[in-house]
Amino acid sequence: MDLARYVADLKYLVPELALLAVAVAAMFAHLFGGRRGRRLAGYVALAGLCGALWLLAVTPTARGALYSGALTVDAFAQFIKLIVLLSALLTVLLTFRFFDVEGQESGEVYYLLLFAVIGMLFTASATDLITFYVSFELFAICSYILAGIFKKEIRSAEAGLKYFVLGALSSAIMVLGMALVYGVSGATAFSKIAGPALQADPRLFTLGMLLFFVGLLFKVAAVPFHMWTPDVYEGAPTPLVAFLSTAPKAVTFAVFIRLLATVFGALEAKWTPLLSLIAIVTMFWGNLAALTQQNLKRMLAYSSIAHAGYLLIGLAALSAGGSMAVLFYLFAYVCMNVAAFALILTIQKQGGFGERVEDLNGLARKSPLLAAGILVVLLALTGIPPTAGFIGKYYLLAAAVNRGLYVLAVAGALNSVISLFYYFRIGRAMFMEADRPDCVLSVPVTVRAVLLLCVLALLYFGLFPALLTNCAALAALR
Repeated sequence: MDLARYVADLKYLVPELALLAVAVAAMFAHLFGGRRGRRLAGYVALAGLCGALWLLAVTPTARGALYSGALTVDAFAQFIKLIVLLSALLTVLLTFRFFDVEGQESGEVYYLLLFAVIGMLFTASATDLITFYVSFELFAICSYILAGIFKKEIRSAEAGLKYFVLGALSSAIMVLGMALVYGVSGATAFSKIAGPALQADPRLFTLGMLLFFVGLLFKVAAVPFHMWTPDVYEGAPTPLVAFLSTAPKAVTFAVFIRLLATVFGALEAKWTPLLSLIAIVTMFWGNLAALTQQNLKRMLAYSSIAHAGYLLIGLAALSAGGSMAVLFYLFAYVCMNVAAFALILTIQKQGGFGERVEDLNGLARKSPLLAAGILVVLLALTGIPPTAGFIGKYYLLAAAVNRGLYVLAVAGALNSVISLFYYFRIGRAMFMEADRPDCVLSVPVTVRAVLLLCVLALLYFGLFPALLTNCAALAALR
């Protein structure tokens, strides 16, 4: 064993190691910081995430596999890590606002969030079944706890329990699939599985792939594994929902792309129609269910299901263009979704937050600038120019057309039209309805910063997409 080489390879994992140290520091700040320890843990986490973003920017990419093929630090993994860190950073900023209003701050949130991020960063780099599963479960278990951590709300405990039970079931099915894949190939490294597996038993290999997909489709909330999403999104603390709806989705799609490009590449004729069907059903189910929702968090939950369907278009049409489209859209999706949940934190109502569509009535008269920013977010979620959401959907649909998946492209375009109806309800409430006296507008500096960053990113990459497009193209697999 070449220990010197293993130690030298640690330079590729500096962001993960730094975040581990920060998570421990945040834990100690919470435990020994007295009354101010909970908020101090948040400040430590915020500083650590900013530092991790800087470290990620200066961390080199590895030319080959690390640690006997367990990990790789390529441009693809680095791009996904950027998305995860950005999502976590924005979430921490929103969390300050949430606990200021609710009055019961849980210091554990901050270091559990960091542990979840560490698991996601390793999952993005995993190129081995064992490394993948350990990393995947690290962030999954932390996610279950975060969903149910708000002790003041019984809905939060219910959300955490539902998420845990269904997540454990999906993980068990995924492990069974991984066992079948290992059984027919005799290998755990992604690059060494396909050849032996196809020679040994293609049918068993295909069954292993299908079971493997179950756990991944659960994490991205694709139909028919979406049943947990509305209840968890409604019950979990709002800023943590912003994180749980973006970062795990980004990492899981990264795993999907890496698996389809390496392990299951030879089975493309089987997974292309399967993913196409799931994408179509997921888009229609999410958008049609969102049409009837009055609760903003449930509406955004079904919207998130629909967006998982849009992203599945890129997987079904996987190529260099499809992979690039998924990466571009994931970045835009973080900005869109975090800003949408940040909107809920601007409306105070009876000691909490206004979570219904009518609570936004008259927002444009209270704050025209805020309403204009939210309008940009709604346009991006719908896929209307000049936003990054439009560019992302264009790339996804173009990838489907280039692969001859015309039905899939038409379904994606049609669902964008359907989504306009329920996003318009939010716009109508803000601009066309009378004020609600029981709802008070309050936009602290942290929420204002999050909204400003997200709106500017959506506009800039919508008007000038070349920078993000080039970065996504360089990072794309396949």
